[in-house]
Amino acid sequence: MGGGAIVLVPEISLTPQTVERFRARVSAVSPSEKVAVLHSNLSDGERHDEWHAIREGRARIVIGARSAVFAPVRDLRLIVVDEEHEHSYKQEESPRYHARDVAVMRGKLEGCVVVLGSATPSLESYRNAQLGRYQLLELTRRATEFCLPIVRVVDMRMQSRAKRSGGGIISQPLREAILSRLEKREQTILFLNRRGYATSLICERCGRVEECPNCSVALTFHRAADQLLCHICGHAAKTPAQCLNPECGNPAIRFSGLGTERVEEVLGLAFPKAVVRRMDSDTLRRKNEFREILAAFRVGKIDILLGTQMIAKGLDFPNVTLVGIINSDLGLHLPDFRAGERTFQLLTQVAGRAGRGDVEGEVVVQSFTPFHPAIQFARRHDFQGFYEQEIEFRRQLEYPPFARIALVTLKGRNEEKVRFCADKVAHELAKRVGELPVRLSGPAPAPLTRAETFYRFQIMLRTPHMTKLTAKLARFEEEFPLPEGVDLAMDVDPVNLQ
Repeated sequence: MGGGAIVLVPEISLTPQTVERFRARVSAVSPSEKVAVLHSNLSDGERHDEWHAIREGRARIVIGARSAVFAPVRDLRLIVVDEEHEHSYKQEESPRYHARDVAVMRGKLEGCVVVLGSATPSLESYRNAQLGRYQLLELTRRATEFCLPIVRVVDMRMQSRAKRSGGGIISQPLREAILSRLEKREQTILFLNRRGYATSLICERCGRVEECPNCSVALTFHRAADQLLCHICGHAAKTPAQCLNPECGNPAIRFSGLGTERVEEVLGLAFPKAVVRRMDSDTLRRKNEFREILAAFRVGKIDILLGTQMIAKGLDFPNVTLVGIINSDLGLHLPDFRAGERTFQLLTQVAGRAGRGDVEGEVVVQSFTPFHPAIQFARRHDFQGFYEQEIEFRRQLEYPPFARIALVTLKGRNEEKVRFCADKVAHELAKRVGELPVRLSGPAPAPLTRAETFYRFQIMLRTPHMTKLTAKLARFEEEFPLPEGVDLAMDVDPVNLQ
C-alpha cells in the first residue's frame, strides 16, 4: 500500500529475533526494504541513524520497545502491539505513558489499523472487545498446528518435607521429567522470576533479617559476588559471618528463599552431565550475550536454560519439550488487585514455550497454592474461564475495567512530614472532586513504604469519568503548595501499585 508500519515488542531482548524474522520475510519480497530498530540500548549514533532513516522514508518498518511508538513513520498504515498485556509497555517515570494506549490513540489520529496481539489479553482490552470498541479476532489453534502442552501442577506442600534432590527446590515429578528429556536429547526451560541465591539472611536465634538501609526490603544474597544486594536501589553490603544484632552475634545465620543462582547450583548437582545455562540480569553483562546464549540454545549446545522473566515470552525453540516453573506463587499474593491476572498471564506465556515442534510438550508447575484459580485456569489454557471469574471480582470492587485509577504518591525523607502532607492532600482532593463520582482511598503507606531513602504514601482515586478527574488533578497540582522536601507524582492508569 506504500505505507509504513510500527511493530512494538515488550522487551528489548525480543527485538533481535523479531527483526531477524521481519528482515528475512521482507527481503524475500523487496530486497532493498530496510527494517529500522528503535530502543534505549542503542548508542546515540545508532539512534540518530535509525531515526533519520525513518524520517526520510528509507525505512518503512520500525521494530522496537515502547518508545518506538513515537517513531516518525511516513504514511503510517499499521501499528502492531505484540503481547499487549505486558506491563513493561508502561513507563514508570515521567512522562508516564502506556505505549499500547498511545498506539491506539495514534491509530485514531492517523487513521491507521492497530493490532493488539496476546494469548492472554489484559482485562481492559478484552472488555473493550466485548463492548465492540475493538474488533475481536481469535486464533483457536497454534499457527504450526501443534497441540498445546500438557500442564501438570505439583503440590509443593507434599514435596517440601520429602528428601528430594535440591532439598525440595526441584520436585520429584520435575526431576523425572528433566531426566527423561536429557535421555531423549530434548531441551528444557526452567523459569524462576527471582535472581540471586537467597532472598534473605535470617538469624535463627533473634529473628533479625538483614534489610536495606535505604528501602523497606530484605537484602538478597548473591553467592558469586558474596554480597547482600538490594534490587530496588542497588545498595551492596558484605555478607556477614554472624548476626549483626549487637545483643546477639549468633554465627548460626541462615539463608532463606531461593533465586536463580541457587537453582543453577542445584541443577549442577542433580544433573552433572547436563549443560546448564542461566539467563538473568546478573549473567548478561555484554551487549550481545543474550543473542549468543539463545543461538547456542537453538543449535542444541545447552540442555537446560534457566532464567527470569526475559525467557518467559517470545522464544520459539522446536526442541524444547519441557518447561518447569520453579515457584508459581511468587507474585500471587502481592497487595495488588492485578496479582491473579499477572500470575495467570505469566504461567500461560511461559507454558507456551513448550511443544513448539513435532514432539508434544509438557509443563510442570510447582506451587504451594495449587488450587488458586489463576493456576488452575492456566493449567487448562482457559483464558475465557479466568476472565469470567476475574471480571466479576473487578465489578464488585469497582476496579478496572469498570473504573479507572489515578494514583497520587507523595515521597520525602522525613516520614512524619510526608504523612502529614498526604493527609492534607487527601483532604483537599476530597473537597475538589466532591461533585464527581470518585472513590478516594487513603492516604496510606505504599506497599513499598520506603524506597531509595524516600518514605512513600499513596492516595488512590477511582472513577468512571477520568477526563473530568484529570482536569481537576492537573489544576490541583498547579495550585497546591508542597513543603520543601516533599514531592508529589500523579499516575493515571498505573500498572504498578507498589
